[in-house]
Amino acid sequence: MLKIIAVLIIFLSSSFIGYYYGETFNKRSKQLKEILKAILFLNNEVIYANTPLPEALNYISHKVEDPIKSSLSGVSSRLSNNEVESVYSAFKKEYKNSSQDYFLKSEDEVIIKDFFKGLGETGVYGQDKIFNLTIENLKINCSTAEELAKKNSKMYRILGMCLGAMISIFFI
Repeated sequence: MLKIIAVLIIFLSSSFIGYYYGETFNKRSKQLKEILKAILFLNNEVIYANTPLPEALNYISHKVEDPIKSSLSGVSSRLSNNEVESVYSAFKKEYKNSSQDYFLKSEDEVIIKDFFKGLGETGVYGQDKIFNLTIENLKINCSTAEELAKKNSKMYRILGMCLGAMISIFFI
């Protein structure tokens, strides 16, 4: 009886590890979609509504989910309180504080960092070009992240189950 329980625990834990690792791909895709949504909202607020950047970031932080929500509200509060010199430095500090909550790849981080480097530094036409470039790059990354999530999440789930079954068979 103890042997069966041990085999069952090994199988379930291996399956859970495969499922958990496969979910990281889905979380990256979901976070990229939330970032794209936030940038689209920010584009509307800054370009069309002429809302000041700290207020726009605070307003948008209420429309997106965590961890993007907490990062944007932190950037907004740092800008409102004049704690930083630029939007990029505020974002850099906030991202560093919550980087463990993000499942982004380095290419995603580069796009977002480049966006915040240029945000608030140019006129309306320059801002529009920065928004358009970032939106297009994020759309490309979103589509590749979705494809990877479909392939890899299923693969790691099945791989975890197969590995658990293989180890269980060896113990039986």
